[in-house]
Amino acid sequence: MCGYNAAFATEEIVIAAPNRQNGPLALLLLTAACGAPPSDPPDLQPREVVTLARWDVFSAGQLRGQIVHLEIRDPAGPVRFYRIEDPRGRWVGQATENGRFTRRTPFDENGEDLGVLSMKRGVAELFEATAVDLRPVAADADWRQRDR
Repeated sequence: MCGYNAAFATEEIVIAAPNRQNGPLALLLLTAACGAPPSDPPDLQPREVVTLARWDVFSAGQLRGQIVHLEIRDPAGPVRFYRIEDPRGRWVGQATENGRFTRRTPFDENGEDLGVLSMKRGVAELFEATAVDLRPVAADADWRQRDR
């Protein structure tokens, strides 16, 4: 329990006051620290992410998930990729624009590399299905602007 402790009540707090020896040095360091120009922002600044398109994934007549085509608006140039989700919105995997598919695996940031595949074949591999049917989802003005 927190309370009054008599052992600490007798201690003094000593604050070093500037004297003639260290006063000018302290003043110089203080003005140098305050007068430095702001540094360039780091490369890890947040980037805008925009949804470009969506497709529903069906296998044997049942909805298996969705493909979301995303674009990261990077100053060096846009980065586009596909995120594959199950019906509840959980990530199953992803694909690059070049068709390299990766299965998302727990506790492994790199995931399982499935190789370079066509969209239908890669999505079928992710959902462990023999064949899939991809149906475009109508574009809403709401999700085209930004994922939240």
